[in-house]
Amino acid sequence: MNRITETFKSMMPNHTDQQDIKYFKILMYSFIGIILITFVAGAITFLMSLRGAEDTLVPEVRGQELVEALVELQRRELYPLIEARFDSDPATRGSILDQSPAAGSVVKAGQRVQLVVSQGAIVDRVDDFIGRPVEEVRDELQALFSTFDALLRISNVTYVFHQSDPGIIVEQDPAPGVDLSGPTDLNLIVSRGARDEPIRASSYVGLQYTEALQRIGRVGIPFEFRLIDPAPGRTPGVVQRQQPVAGSELEAGEALVLELVPPQNVPEGLVFGVFRHELPRYPVSVELNLDVISATGERRRLTTMLHPGGRVTVPYLEELGSTLVLSRYATELTRSIAEPVDSD
Repeated sequence: MNRITETFKSMMPNHTDQQDIKYFKILMYSFIGIILITFVAGAITFLMSLRGAEDTLVPEVRGQELVEALVELQRRELYPLIEARFDSDPATRGSILDQSPAAGSVVKAGQRVQLVVSQGAIVDRVDDFIGRPVEEVRDELQALFSTFDALLRISNVTYVFHQSDPGIIVEQDPAPGVDLSGPTDLNLIVSRGARDEPIRASSYVGLQYTEALQRIGRVGIPFEFRLIDPAPGRTPGVVQRQQPVAGSELEAGEALVLELVPPQNVPEGLVFGVFRHELPRYPVSVELNLDVISATGERRRLTTMLHPGGRVTVPYLEELGSTLVLSRYATELTRSIAEPVDSD
């Protein structure tokens, strides 16, 4: 043991060594120390690499905007693999529809997460179908939404006399260019060809204004109710005169004017008035609905009519302060408050 100790001491630098031997020993031991340190560091790095990347939890990013999802994945040291596709909902544009692995999965940091990003709806606004055959448009929409929920679907098709060839769309609602925000009904007016016989005015004199309104609303011609002053022989609430007279041929766009005396002795809380609104001229008569909303919020249909546009006048007897709402198909056009009016 003493011999080993003595041998080790003789190998270490000491004051009895010559200067060059002392420097050689110091240099040799320094070199050996560097090799040992390098070996130990390499061994530690190797052992850490055997452990692999740390586990991390896949976050829930469905429904998030793409940028938000990327930031969330970066926080977890995960990397995206992005796939884009169309969706039936325009509102999802730019958001995450699906992800893989699913949220809550435990994976290694650095793994890729597949994200499916919405490009929005394949159609995001209403096209212009006027002048096209209705069957062609029907087939086109069916093919367009064969793999998606129908965002635009034909609801009502009304056939009217028109100078266009039979089967040609002459009017549509919603109008071309309207943005689609969800499933939307498309209402079409289609030509059945030109009318062979002229339109002649029916007789409305002597009818209660409610009955006259119901009848004329089904004809599809412009009409106007005018109030006149009471006089002997004039029955309140009844059509007194019309122009043109019954049997007359109506020119294109000519309005049938009906004159009546306002009802007398209106019950308390009710009001007689005439709803008035100016519409653009339509190429064909369109369906208009006039609804009444009471003070309690109850809504009911006052009348439905085919109207070519222009001036709309509808007499009514309703609760004072109730709301009158005019709509074209399902699109509200205007509303007003029920209030009394003076004679025209």
